[in-house]
This record gives sequence, C-alpha cells and structure tokens, in this order.
Amino acid sequence: MLTTAACLTLHAQTFKSRVDSVRLDALVVANGQPVLGLSADDFEVRDNGVLQKVTLLGTGSLPLDVILALDMSGSLPAERLEALRAAAGTLLAALESDDRAALATFSYEIHRAQALTSDFASVRRGLERVKPSGGTALVDAMYAAIGMNDPGERRGLMIVFSDGIDTASWLQPTAVIGAAQRSEITIYAVSTAMPAHTPALLREVTEETGGKLLEVDSASLATAFTRVLNEFRQRYVLSYTLPGTAAEGWHRIEVRVKKRNAVVKARPGYRIGRR
Repeated sequence: MLTTAACLTLHAQTFKSRVDSVRLDALVVANGQPVLGLSADDFEVRDNGVLQKVTLLGTGSLPLDVILALDMSGSLPAERLEALRAAAGTLLAALESDDRAALATFSYEIHRAQALTSDFASVRRGLERVKPSGGTALVDAMYAAIGMNDPGERRGLMIVFSDGIDTASWLQPTAVIGAAQRSEITIYAVSTAMPAHTPALLREVTEETGGKLLEVDSASLATAFTRVLNEFRQRYVLSYTLPGTAAEGWHRIEVRVKKRNAVVKARPGYRIGRR
C-alpha cells in the first residue's frame, strides 16, 4: 500500500514532460460518428494563438499504455465488483500484444497492484487478489496513477472507476488537475454513482485531458470500458514542435478541422513547469 507521502515521491520520480514538442490525441466526430481518413493538412492547431505546423503520427496503430485506477472501497457491493472485474478483463483481452497495462486499486489506501506490463494475466491476477474495504481516496489515487504513466512513444490512457464520493484523500483536487495538465495522458472516467454524487473532479480531469466521463450502471461496465478503448483507438495523434525554449506556464491549445462540419475533442491545453 502507498501512503500519500509515497504517492508524492513516486510522482516526483516518474513524472516527465516535453518542453520542445507537443503531442495530443484528437477525436473528430461528425453526426455522432468518428471521422476517419484525415491527413495532417486537414487540421489547424494553435498554441497560445500561434498557428503550428502539425505532423500526424497515426491513429490506432500506435501502441498503448493503459492504466486502470479502480475503486475498491467498502461501498463496492459483490455484484458490482464482479461486473468491474469482468469489464477490466474484457478490456485487457482487447489489447494488442505490443500494448501495456497497469493496475492501481484504491480504498482509503492506494495499491499499485501492477506496474506497466505486456503480461496482461498479471494485471488480471492483481485485480482478483484485491478485496473491497474502507473509505475512498479518489484524489490521492488519481494523482498516484498519473505518476505511473511512462511518457514516451506510446499513447497514455487512464481509465478511472469510482462508485461514490471521496472520503479519505489528503491531497486537494487541484493537485490532480495540475498533474494532468503537465502530462500527455488522456483520462476517461467511469462512474456508477448517482449523478448527483459523481465527484466533480472526474468531469474536470477528463475535460482537462480531452477524455470523457461515462455515468453507467453496473450492468453496463463492460460496454463502457470497451467503448472507451474503441474511441481512444479512433483518435488522431498530432504533434508539433515549439520554436526555441517553450515558455513555462499554461499553453492554450485550439484544434479544428478545416472545411468540415466536425467537432474535435482534445485537451484544451497543457502546463509546463509547476506554475
């Protein structure tokens, strides 16, 4: 188990960010359906208002790093636990051989059950071993899970599941938002809480990383996890290089598709440094 201090140390040791090049995932949708077959010339990307020369790195062909951050607090009933294990198993079965997966579970403490690995069976075993108990340290867990990401050539996807409100975290939600803004990871959240009880942080952090919040019932967990993975694979991976030394602070990103009636879902910006 990890204490909050250990989470902070972990994050400081593993967190990296690009300061000369920027990579982002963009989902393009028209009439409710993903738009495929676009080229780099179809995109217009501005960084702090400055038009960028964009390279298209690819879409679903790039390997993934998928981090599962799953709520195992005492409020999780047996039926929902089994549905959650089945949903995670369905997602793992859909990964490619060159993808990797990691598992973090949390209650009042955080357990890094499995670091990033291509041995998906070990991730399944980690999920089978954990038993629900205690309160919910959602904020601390999300901060630690972001720190498990390994910035590099792979695309980072984090799926966080929770069924209720945070009752045990030490960190403030702003710490998670800041960490997410300094990372390249895209965060999707799946919640089985009543809409009025869904933590605001889940919506905020998904918006900040270009992801999405899915509010579902227990029976729909496997469908939700599969939907997240399929949607993520349909995103375009764009890259551009900043001239000279990138300024610290907040960089606002604007992404649009030229000459098409399409909606682009991407992170609204990123942060360099800790300001």
